[in-house]
Amino acid sequence: MKIAILFPGIGYHCDKPLLYYSGKLAIHYQYELIKVSYTNLSKSIPEAFTDACAQTETYLADINWSQYEDILFISKSIGTAVAAAYAQKHDIRCRNIYYTPLAQTFDFAPQPGLVFHGTRDPWAETSVIENQCQERRLPLSIIENGNHSLELRTEDASAPRPVKSDVIQNIRILENVMDLTEQYLASGIYYRTLAADEISLELFGNFTRHQNVMKCWRKEDGNWVIRDAPFIDDWTEDDYRFLVQCLQNTVQTGGLVCAAFCEHDSGSMLKGFVSVEPTLFGGEQGYLDLSSIHVSEDMRGQGIGKSLFCAAKDWAKKNGGRKLYLSAHSAVETQAFYKAMGCVEAQEYDQRHVEREPYDCQLECPLE
Repeated sequence: MKIAILFPGIGYHCDKPLLYYSGKLAIHYQYELIKVSYTNLSKSIPEAFTDACAQTETYLADINWSQYEDILFISKSIGTAVAAAYAQKHDIRCRNIYYTPLAQTFDFAPQPGLVFHGTRDPWAETSVIENQCQERRLPLSIIENGNHSLELRTEDASAPRPVKSDVIQNIRILENVMDLTEQYLASGIYYRTLAADEISLELFGNFTRHQNVMKCWRKEDGNWVIRDAPFIDDWTEDDYRFLVQCLQNTVQTGGLVCAAFCEHDSGSMLKGFVSVEPTLFGGEQGYLDLSSIHVSEDMRGQGIGKSLFCAAKDWAKKNGGRKLYLSAHSAVETQAFYKAMGCVEAQEYDQRHVEREPYDCQLECPLE
């Protein structure tokens, strides 16, 4: 049996977007859903927290937690602190989705889960949330210029109604947040950046590179054609050792390594990763090199590759890139994925990549 509990914020009840849609997803994935409700909370955060905790005790008093093999707490704002405190007090092992947590939430040793934070959240400093998540290795998704509702607001405070571009962006933000929420609900998948000391051969113990390739793209006389090129692409232990060295170097030099993990009873297992190098090249093209992106064979087709690619694009844009550059596997299936991500043939080929992998397709992806 599975149960999901919604813990609202002050003024952010369970019918507002983040909790409403995550609750709908929980029901879709066959969770029994319970919505906690608070009444007459103080405007003082410490008093409101104490009162919300007391009301939660009453609200959840009749639940027999031992009958559930999957317990999910979905919380917002002060509700994130209430959920963490409640789980700690009752020794409940649960998964969590923390929407816009307060700093106080981390006083209760929050259990594993996703964290979402906006950089313009007046109730929590970004540096504090980043440090707390890094210390506990909680996956953190940051919405640039997002407020306490993970929404954007027009700079023009005198505007009589919301700016259309903000409305559209808010819908896209909500869609992205719900995509990540759904992956976590459905398969226990979450994403976070890796530190160099986390990257080791053991990290790849449950990762399978295997790919059975039948056809590949080839450029002949200036035209792209599909040719039979059957082979099995797999990695040896030496390949993994070299990969570990490369990824460690990427992080140590200031680049990105973002990983997808799948949460199981036995722990978290690496099931995908992407890396972007930190050095701009290509002159006015403004390339940043997406040096690797892979999803374990047993987890393909679940949206992991798309999420990793989007994470790479976001990081590259924030770090001054105009385009991602990819020296990409020429398999038909692989190229179909890159095309779906918006990649096209690179305007300028990087000769280092061409010499290293002459059968790769040299691609670029705009970051606008």
